[in-house]
Amino acid sequence: MKKKMVSLLLVAAMAVSMLAGCGGNSDKKSAGNDSKAETTEDGGTFIVPINSDSVTWINPFNAYGSDDQLIAFSPCFDPLFIVNKDETRWYLAESLEPTAEDGCHYQLKLKDGLTWHDGEAITADDVIFSIKAIQEPSNSADASNVKYDGNNLQAEKVDDLTVNLTLVAPYSAFETEFGRLQIFPEHAFGGDIHIIENTEALNAGIGSGPFKLKEWNQGESIVYERYDDYYRGKASLDQVIIKTITDESAQEAALQSGEISVMRITNPTKLEKYKKDDNYTVYNIPEGRLNYMAYNYQSPNMKDIKARKAIALALNVDEIITGAYGSEELALPAKNFCAPQNLYYNDEMEGYKQDIEEAKKLAKETGLTEKTLHYIYNQNRPNMKETAQVVQQQLKEIGVNVEIEGLDSPAFFPKLFASWLTGTPVEDTSWDLASNGMDQLNADPASKLTSWTGDNLEIGFYVSPETKELWKKASQALTEEDKDKYYKELQVQMNEDYSMYPMANTNYVMVARKEFKGLDEIQRVPIFEDYLKITMEK
Repeated sequence: MKKKMVSLLLVAAMAVSMLAGCGGNSDKKSAGNDSKAETTEDGGTFIVPINSDSVTWINPFNAYGSDDQLIAFSPCFDPLFIVNKDETRWYLAESLEPTAEDGCHYQLKLKDGLTWHDGEAITADDVIFSIKAIQEPSNSADASNVKYDGNNLQAEKVDDLTVNLTLVAPYSAFETEFGRLQIFPEHAFGGDIHIIENTEALNAGIGSGPFKLKEWNQGESIVYERYDDYYRGKASLDQVIIKTITDESAQEAALQSGEISVMRITNPTKLEKYKKDDNYTVYNIPEGRLNYMAYNYQSPNMKDIKARKAIALALNVDEIITGAYGSEELALPAKNFCAPQNLYYNDEMEGYKQDIEEAKKLAKETGLTEKTLHYIYNQNRPNMKETAQVVQQQLKEIGVNVEIEGLDSPAFFPKLFASWLTGTPVEDTSWDLASNGMDQLNADPASKLTSWTGDNLEIGFYVSPETKELWKKASQALTEEDKDKYYKELQVQMNEDYSMYPMANTNYVMVARKEFKGLDEIQRVPIFEDYLKITMEK
């Protein structure tokens, strides 16, 4: 690949590295992903909980956006490759090379000798079929890895292992987005791209990863067993089980009884508890995620930039971290819309600084002190309720009253992204502020381009003309120097627009039973990209 992930521009994009007790976060970089982790004895079953009953088939065609589904399918389906800010890890693909200097033409080569779990060869036909199936509107898939700025990626077969790819326009996040594609077998669907209609093939789970489907108990568990003919060598573990446990207390009880092997920690009390317990290991992985506060630009209360500025100057991000997360091991104060794990992260920015007197002045001038603002949050996500409560108290100090409301995910997102989700103008002035989070893929910021541009999205979020122009320049830039320049300018511009309030760059903190090793060999969320790294000591 012509684009190198390690360059001078990445010096500014420093990764967050937080220490954790009991053998916590490792500082070493992941080794080459074509060698199995060393262990003295193979075997064992690794059981991973997911928080929602969101798995409706064993196929990753529409998993993007759901960490639970991505975790559930990871043992069974490999990506083509994964781009991080300082390396590219190759899985099914051997290479992706530009074939022209226009940023629009590439050639993908698969590794030779790849097979599906049913023994059939993995070929260029499968890549092209998967692309077309995800792009097919009737399948209702998130096509952001094969469709950019509304334009489909074009794929043409060269030979059994080679595909030519053509974009309508340059897109800086193309490699990030396309690489994460988890392809599925054309032959299983009889070549029909209307895959949503073929439940038998969707549920067969014929994959490409180190583990193959053994048993699926819908709503309860997915049992995977080791695939001994895996192209990168046999995994150490015998089985991986994905278990649905929606209640946090039930997850903890299951961890302590040995029913599951690992669970996420989202509060400091449990963090300290498990750090002190020699039966467990705590791991801390920078999540590459931004939790932020949105302003509803449909609301008359948020139209005036001075009103948004009043709110931003009233808030203290350090107090939000302390009050909502309780520890910088769980989250760090955010500065802008990027995460520190992103390419082109602007580390020179300081972020918003609290100024109570100026905030009081602006709040009175814009009439905020005469109103009650409505703040919504997603009650299914950790730390969101606590964040809303801290914001409520901080705005009270400048004379602004806030009422807060927790909504579950199905109710929350249609409010937050009313027009964007429906594709048509929808007026919703029932809320003024909201807490949300977005993953950053640990790579190119343009992976979030569609989240911050577009006529329907801009009905609810403020996007200035300057911001739109910088998005275009950055995402279509052909040199690393220009991408670095424009993306860093963009981060500054969005802060100057008061288009959102960056709150927290979260860490994925998890506790595992001590016999399992290698859980942080790859510092990426969703967790466990490479199951060859995980071993069980007996």
